[in-house]
Amino acid sequence: MLFLAQRGVGDVAVSFGFTPDAPQLDDVGVGYTVPVADVPSFIAERERTKGFRFGLYDCWITSSALSARFLFCNDRDVHVTSESAEFLDSIRSRWRAKGFNVYPDDLEKNA
Repeated sequence: MLFLAQRGVGDVAVSFGFTPDAPQLDDVGVGYTVPVADVPSFIAERERTKGFRFGLYDCWITSSALSARFLFCNDRDVHVTSESAEFLDSIRSRWRAKGFNVYPDDLEKNA
């Protein structure tokens, strides 16, 4: 969230995927507008009250200000989509600097 806040993003849309622990939920895929600073506590509340588990079930964070979407998926990885090549390059650079492999480029180099 710090990355988004540093780029001037104030609010994001947070939505959740299907949760097998609570299949009766009727808000799967519904985007909730949340201040960037409150996203961690918003997700924690979802875990506490509705059976969601971050890293086990899908969670989307969408920023219309950056035209970007982050999917924290059930495979415990992160997918980023954006129409901006510059934005995607900045994400890749940041993650590589922190020691993460970035698919597909880094996986092909390490194969």
